[in-house]
Amino acid sequence: MSITHHVTPIILGQALDSYTSATTETVGSTTLTSTQIPLGTVVSTNDGGTAKYVQVLSAVNAFNAVVIGVDNVASNLTTTNAADTSGIGKEVGWAQTSIAISSYGWVQTSGRPKGKLAADCADRVTLFTTATAGVLDDATVSAALIAGVVSKTTISNATAITLMVPTRAFIFPFANPA
Repeated sequence: MSITHHVTPIILGQALDSYTSATTETVGSTTLTSTQIPLGTVVSTNDGGTAKYVQVLSAVNAFNAVVIGVDNVASNLTTTNAADTSGIGKEVGWAQTSIAISSYGWVQTSGRPKGKLAADCADRVTLFTTATAGVLDDATVSAALIAGVVSKTTISNATAITLMVPTRAFIFPFANPA
């Protein structure tokens, strides 16, 4: 299969389950076991956002937040890998479907992705990482602020909800002034 560069935007389906060109040619699917699409390929989503094609180091559940390295390899986002100086400034995305260990798939990097939040998380506030893989919260954690994302609604129980990511989210070096 040959992959060509298209100048027109590429649109993904609702579940980010297909890579479709302007001529409606299907090139790949959500979870692949080989690089059928170049890593780091960015496409437009139907919610006005973007998604990036990555390889995951460990299994990623649907709606988990992931940290994306410069090599386009992603792993579940936690306070530990956010606080590591090698993680500062790395891009953050959200898997909209589960991706198996060492497989390839799409993670949404902007728009209105669904993402997992901890219990009692307020809406439209700064979000931070947690010790739970792929889950964000509004509880302040030094060196683990996720800039560029807020939740759309307040939740009382831990669940996946729609997030607002206008451009792109990234790990921001943050010192808690408290």
